Amino acid sequence: MHHNRLMTVDELAEYLGKKPAWIYNNHRILGLPSRKVGGSLRFRLSEVDRWLDRECPASA
Repeated sequence: MHHNRLMTVDELAEYLGKKPAWIYNNHRILGLPSRKVGGSLRFRLSEVDRWLDRECPASA
């Protein structure tokens, strides 16, 4: 998957192993980087990966 491509909610849900409803219900609360494009939520993979590194650090 191209790192700068904008992903749909369904694509992000698959990437994170979550249901699309989880993305819709939690993206604002968790501060997931998103943008609206034509009224639809979109997520840039590189921004989501940085968010994951910050919010969910790997355990040793």
